[in-house]
Amino acid sequence: MNRVVYVSRGGNTKKLADAIAKGAGAPAVSVEHFDPSESVDTLYVGASIYAGAIDGRLRRFLAGLKPSQVKCVVVFGTSAGKKTALPEIKSILEPKGIGVSNDEFHCRGSFLFANRGRPDGEDLRQAEAFAERTCREQK
Repeated sequence: MNRVVYVSRGGNTKKLADAIAKGAGAPAVSVEHFDPSESVDTLYVGASIYAGAIDGRLRRFLAGLKPSQVKCVVVFGTSAGKKTALPEIKSILEPKGIGVSNDEFHCRGSFLFANRGRPDGEDLRQAEAFAERTCREQK
């Protein structure tokens, strides 16, 4: 079973989460609504970079995950710049024995005057295709 979770302050990561969910055939929920009693094969984690780091709510959510809950994590997200959330998420999960895929979907997200209109329709199509592909590969 696959699941999609995310934290989104401005709506950019939620847009990607919905596209990832469509491609993965799983619902997208904010981390606050994830059911921790579920056992998940692949957990798609939506994270954006804020002031150089992931959101504290996501950091706390990840810190609470156990290897018995999740087999593999696949990261997706947005940022106004080039930095991605993958290294920080790996640093939280891998020491706990939770595998994190090196394959990540990242695109620019609008912030103030930068990257207006992003993620756009093409970004969302690519996110959906990314989820379809990674679902096939994770089987």
